[in-house]
Amino acid sequence: MAKNSSSGKDPAQGIPKLPHGQGNISWIPERNKYLYKKNINGQRKSVLGSTVKEVMAEMNRMEKESNKKIVVQKAVTLSDAMYSWLEIYKKPRLKKTSYDTLEKTIRSRTAAYDIGSMRLSVVDSDMIQKHLNMLNEEEHLSYSTVKKCYDALNDFYRNRQAGGKIEVNPMQAVVMLNRENIIKETKKIEFFEEEDIRKFTSQAAAIRKWSKKPQYQYGFCLCANIFLGLRAEEMLALKWKDVDFANSTVYVHENLQLVNNPGKKPAQVYETQPLKNYQNRTVRMNNSAKHFLELQKKYSGYTAPDDYVCCTRDGKHAAVSYLSSNIKEIERAAGTKVQAYGTHIIRHTCASLYFRKGVRTELIAALLGHSVDVCRKTYIHFEEEQKKDAVKLIDDYEIDYKF
Repeated sequence: MAKNSSSGKDPAQGIPKLPHGQGNISWIPERNKYLYKKNINGQRKSVLGSTVKEVMAEMNRMEKESNKKIVVQKAVTLSDAMYSWLEIYKKPRLKKTSYDTLEKTIRSRTAAYDIGSMRLSVVDSDMIQKHLNMLNEEEHLSYSTVKKCYDALNDFYRNRQAGGKIEVNPMQAVVMLNRENIIKETKKIEFFEEEDIRKFTSQAAAIRKWSKKPQYQYGFCLCANIFLGLRAEEMLALKWKDVDFANSTVYVHENLQLVNNPGKKPAQVYETQPLKNYQNRTVRMNNSAKHFLELQKKYSGYTAPDDYVCCTRDGKHAAVSYLSSNIKEIERAAGTKVQAYGTHIIRHTCASLYFRKGVRTELIAALLGHSVDVCRKTYIHFEEEQKKDAVKLIDDYEIDYKF
């Protein structure tokens, strides 16, 4: 048996017998060291040292450090953990606008409620399910808003499970509410009928008699977009190099978004961003769209390839609020039946024209830059109209029922 060279004693004889659950200490002759092994908070720890006192002191220090971490973990709230996940795992992958949207969802739909301030370690599937039910039954939020909260929680807990931080994912027992069980009614899609389109475009394209300049800064662009169906942010990012008058096409590949600018002034800034792959598209101009864009170019002082189509008086990009303000002025002056001041009414009007001409949903989705599923859900009432019209097409058949 190996002897300690300095004292001549057998090192193994000086090892104390530890109580149950405190691990064990052994002598390792080939390394001339004591080895202390112990389970600390579910993890096997090992310490090497020259004396028993040394390994016991080091193991005690490691146990205290581990316990401190456990206490900190237990004190972390659900919202704290989700913000940390957002910063570490989502920020490197998301566009700024997507990041800001997800941060807003966590802040307004989780952190702002009791569940957000609960310790992460005690949150279970029942709590999460009750929270989602409450967003519907008490807050009367829309399906899409509740779904965003559900998706954020689902993604967060999948990440924790994949990282080995939890064994059981509470979201596996949580179910997303069915659309038919949502209390808040689906937002009504507003659009211009043919008479309103005539009134709106006539007013929007008005030229001032005394100055011979357009009455509305963005009137021609809004008129053109009734027949293009671009998102407002896509129209704002459009440059003249994207407009091909010879081939009657518009290439849509960017949008202008207002993103957070943390720690700086201003707090938010506009940023041009690429679209998702399926949203990039070449849109053909019909005669009306082409006519109004030609007028926009004729009266604009900024027509270089890299100039914005829809620009301010000093050539800078416009903002969604500017377009909304113009829409409001034009509708009031034109006396349109529909008085909806958001920019979506222009895009919805374009969609209505396609649907009512019997264009297939798949093609409309491609023209508008939607997925087919989103297009169907957004314009479901137009599809229902198409179905009724389709049935009427076979009503004229005369059938002899005497058989």
